[in-house]
Amino acid sequence: MLTRTETARPSRAGAPSASGPLALRHLDTIRGSLDSDSAIAEVLGVSPSQVSRWRKGQTPDPENADRLAGLALVVEMLGRWLHREVILDWLLGPNAHLADRSPAFVLRHGQVAEAVAAVEALKAGVFA
Repeated sequence: MLTRTETARPSRAGAPSASGPLALRHLDTIRGSLDSDSAIAEVLGVSPSQVSRWRKGQTPDPENADRLAGLALVVEMLGRWLHREVILDWLLGPNAHLADRSPAFVLRHGQVAEAVAAVEALKAGVFA
């Protein structure tokens, strides 16, 4: 427990990273909706072998750790409103709420809030 004079030390990037067990939990969450490591790799813009290495315990670099966390969040949200079979299509397809960019594209570029907003618009039935 921290005393009043002690402070928690932030990670190098100033926020916790999705390393080790956390990255594995993110992969498990994502894999619950996407059928394969190849599909995960396609959405994240990495090679399938990279996803396999993460699954085997290699720590993702900070940028990919953030992408994993963002994709896990979006996939978990989508799983509440879409059938599992259409989640990958939604992630890879153009989205009017994202200026016809795909949610995968915005996630690859660190724009998690935009992808979440597109999920919220889908949930609310808002059409652009």
